[in-house]
Amino acid sequence: MTSRPTRRQATLFLRGRRPIEDFRDRFNPEQSRLIDAHVTLCREDEVDDWPRLSKRLRGRPPGGIDLEFGEPVRQRDLLYLPCLGSTAAFDEVRAYLLGRSVRKHEPHITLIHPRNGKCTDEILEMARSLIKPFSHTFVEISLIEQTAGGIWRSLERFSLNHEHEYRDGISH
Repeated sequence: MTSRPTRRQATLFLRGRRPIEDFRDRFNPEQSRLIDAHVTLCREDEVDDWPRLSKRLRGRPPGGIDLEFGEPVRQRDLLYLPCLGSTAAFDEVRAYLLGRSVRKHEPHITLIHPRNGKCTDEILEMARSLIKPFSHTFVEISLIEQTAGGIWRSLERFSLNHEHEYRDGISH
Protein backbone atom coordinates (compact mmCIF):
# COMPACT_ATOMS: atom_id res chain seq x y z
CA MET A 1 0.00 0.00 0.00
CA THR A 2 1.43 3.38 -0.97
CA SER A 3 1.17 6.28 1.44
CA ARG A 4 -0.46 9.48 0.32
CA PRO A 5 1.76 12.53 0.61
CA THR A 6 1.06 15.74 2.43
CA ARG A 7 -0.23 18.37 0.03
CA ARG A 8 -0.31 22.16 0.43
CA GLN A 9 -2.06 24.90 -1.49
CA ALA A 10 -2.78 28.61 -1.36
CA THR A 11 -6.55 28.86 -1.67
CA LEU A 12 -9.37 31.37 -1.99
CA PHE A 13 -12.38 30.03 -0.08
CA LEU A 14 -15.80 31.00 -1.34
CA ARG A 15 -17.67 32.43 1.63
CA GLY A 16 -21.35 33.26 1.84
CA ARG A 17 -22.58 31.33 -1.21
CA ARG A 18 -24.92 28.87 0.47
CA PRO A 19 -26.53 27.49 -2.74
CA ILE A 20 -23.12 26.30 -3.93
CA GLU A 21 -22.27 24.60 -0.63
CA ASP A 22 -25.77 23.07 -0.47
CA PHE A 23 -25.35 21.70 -3.99
CA ARG A 24 -21.92 20.23 -3.17
CA ASP A 25 -23.24 18.73 0.11
CA ARG A 26 -26.01 16.98 -1.83
CA PHE A 27 -24.23 15.85 -5.00
CA ASN A 28 -20.59 15.48 -3.93
CA PRO A 29 -20.68 15.00 -0.14
CA GLU A 30 -17.24 13.37 0.05
CA GLN A 31 -15.52 16.33 -1.63
CA SER A 32 -17.61 18.75 0.41
CA ARG A 33 -16.45 16.97 3.58
CA LEU A 34 -12.79 17.23 2.53
CA ILE A 35 -12.75 20.91 1.53
CA ASP A 36 -15.15 23.87 1.27
CA ALA A 37 -15.91 25.49 -2.08
CA HIS A 38 -12.81 27.33 -3.26
CA VAL A 39 -10.55 28.54 -6.03
CA THR A 40 -7.02 27.15 -5.90
CA LEU A 41 -4.54 30.02 -6.12
CA CYS A 42 -1.20 28.13 -6.02
CA ARG A 43 -0.78 24.36 -6.18
CA GLU A 44 1.83 22.40 -4.25
CA ASP A 45 3.88 21.66 -7.37
CA GLU A 46 4.33 25.40 -8.02
CA VAL A 47 5.69 26.37 -4.59
CA ASP A 48 9.33 25.70 -3.77
CA ASP A 49 9.43 27.59 -0.48
CA TRP A 50 6.27 27.81 1.66
CA PRO A 51 7.79 30.10 4.33
CA ARG A 52 8.79 32.55 1.56
CA LEU A 53 5.26 32.45 0.12
CA SER A 54 3.84 33.12 3.59
CA LYS A 55 6.21 36.08 4.00
CA ARG A 56 5.12 37.44 0.60
CA LEU A 57 1.48 37.17 1.72
CA ARG A 58 2.23 39.33 4.76
CA GLY A 59 3.74 41.99 2.49
CA ARG A 60 1.10 41.89 -0.23
CA PRO A 61 -0.53 45.22 -1.05
CA PRO A 62 -4.17 45.41 0.10
CA GLY A 63 -7.03 44.63 -2.22
CA GLY A 64 -9.41 41.77 -2.87
CA ILE A 65 -9.50 39.52 -5.91
CA ASP A 66 -12.61 40.01 -8.04
CA LEU A 67 -13.70 37.09 -10.21
CA GLU A 68 -16.82 36.37 -12.26
CA PHE A 69 -18.17 32.84 -12.57
CA GLY A 70 -20.39 31.48 -15.31
CA GLU A 71 -22.90 28.68 -15.62
CA PRO A 72 -21.90 25.17 -14.56
CA VAL A 73 -19.84 23.25 -17.13
CA ARG A 74 -19.60 19.48 -17.34
CA GLN A 75 -16.62 17.41 -18.52
CA ARG A 76 -17.66 13.78 -17.99
CA ASP A 77 -17.99 13.48 -14.19
CA LEU A 78 -16.36 16.85 -13.45
CA LEU A 79 -18.79 19.72 -12.87
CA TYR A 80 -17.39 23.19 -12.28
CA LEU A 81 -18.05 26.93 -12.48
CA PRO A 82 -15.63 28.51 -14.94
CA CYS A 83 -14.24 31.96 -14.45
CA LEU A 84 -15.41 34.47 -17.06
CA GLY A 85 -13.87 37.76 -18.03
CA SER A 86 -10.61 39.11 -16.74
CA THR A 87 -8.44 37.05 -14.40
CA ALA A 88 -5.76 39.78 -14.24
CA ALA A 89 -5.96 40.29 -10.46
CA PHE A 90 -5.81 36.53 -9.88
CA ASP A 91 -2.85 36.17 -12.28
CA GLU A 92 -1.00 39.10 -10.68
CA VAL A 93 -1.39 37.68 -7.16
CA ARG A 94 -0.12 34.28 -8.34
CA ALA A 95 2.95 35.85 -9.96
CA TYR A 96 3.61 38.00 -6.87
CA LEU A 97 3.33 35.08 -4.45
CA LEU A 98 5.47 32.75 -6.51
CA GLY A 99 8.00 35.50 -7.26
CA ARG A 100 8.31 34.58 -10.90
CA SER A 101 6.51 34.20 -14.15
CA VAL A 102 3.98 31.39 -13.74
CA ARG A 103 2.01 29.07 -15.95
CA LYS A 104 -1.54 30.09 -16.68
CA HIS A 105 -4.03 28.61 -14.25
CA GLU A 106 -7.73 28.96 -15.06
CA PRO A 107 -9.58 29.79 -11.85
CA HIS A 108 -12.74 27.76 -11.27
CA ILE A 109 -14.95 26.35 -8.52
CA THR A 110 -15.43 22.58 -8.54
CA LEU A 111 -18.97 21.43 -7.81
CA ILE A 112 -18.42 17.69 -8.41
CA HIS A 113 -14.93 16.22 -8.38
CA PRO A 114 -14.63 13.08 -10.50
CA ARG A 115 -12.38 11.40 -7.93
CA ASN A 116 -15.34 10.97 -5.59
CA GLY A 117 -18.50 11.98 -7.44
CA LYS A 118 -20.50 11.44 -10.61
CA CYS A 119 -22.28 14.00 -12.75
CA THR A 120 -25.33 13.09 -14.82
CA ASP A 121 -27.36 15.10 -17.34
CA GLU A 122 -30.03 15.54 -14.67
CA ILE A 123 -27.53 16.84 -12.11
CA LEU A 124 -26.09 19.26 -14.70
CA GLU A 125 -29.58 20.64 -15.43
CA MET A 126 -30.30 20.98 -11.71
CA ALA A 127 -27.00 22.84 -11.23
CA ARG A 128 -27.85 25.20 -14.08
CA SER A 129 -31.27 25.93 -12.58
CA LEU A 130 -29.91 26.52 -9.05
CA ILE A 131 -26.59 28.28 -9.66
CA LYS A 132 -26.59 31.40 -11.79
CA PRO A 133 -23.54 33.40 -12.95
CA PHE A 134 -22.18 35.68 -10.23
CA SER A 135 -19.25 37.89 -9.23
CA HIS A 136 -17.33 37.41 -6.02
CA THR A 137 -14.62 39.38 -4.25
CA PHE A 138 -12.20 37.14 -2.37
CA VAL A 139 -10.86 38.99 0.68
CA GLU A 140 -8.70 36.28 2.21
CA ILE A 141 -6.01 33.82 1.14
CA SER A 142 -5.63 30.60 3.10
CA LEU A 143 -2.61 28.33 3.20
CA ILE A 144 -4.03 24.83 3.60
CA GLU A 145 -2.71 21.31 4.00
CA GLN A 146 -4.03 17.80 3.41
CA THR A 147 -2.38 14.74 4.94
CA ALA A 148 -2.96 11.20 3.64
CA GLY A 149 -6.03 12.18 1.61
CA GLY A 150 -7.83 13.52 4.70
CA ILE A 151 -9.66 16.75 5.37
CA TRP A 152 -7.85 19.92 4.29
CA ARG A 153 -6.95 22.10 7.26
CA SER A 154 -6.02 25.75 7.40
CA LEU A 155 -2.44 26.56 8.38
CA GLU A 156 -2.59 30.34 7.98
CA ARG A 157 -5.11 32.87 6.73
CA PHE A 158 -4.30 36.30 5.37
CA SER A 159 -6.75 39.13 4.95
CA LEU A 160 -6.45 40.95 1.64
CA ASN A 161 -7.64 44.20 3.17
CA HIS A 162 -4.87 44.09 5.83
CA GLU A 163 -7.27 45.09 8.60
CA HIS A 164 -6.54 41.71 10.20
CA GLU A 165 -4.07 38.94 9.77
CA TYR A 166 -5.28 35.49 10.73
CA ARG A 167 -3.33 32.47 11.80
CA ASP A 168 -4.87 29.15 12.77
CA GLY A 169 -8.31 30.77 12.84
CA ILE A 170 -7.37 33.43 15.40
CA SER A 171 -7.35 37.11 14.51
CA HIS A 172 -4.07 38.90 15.34
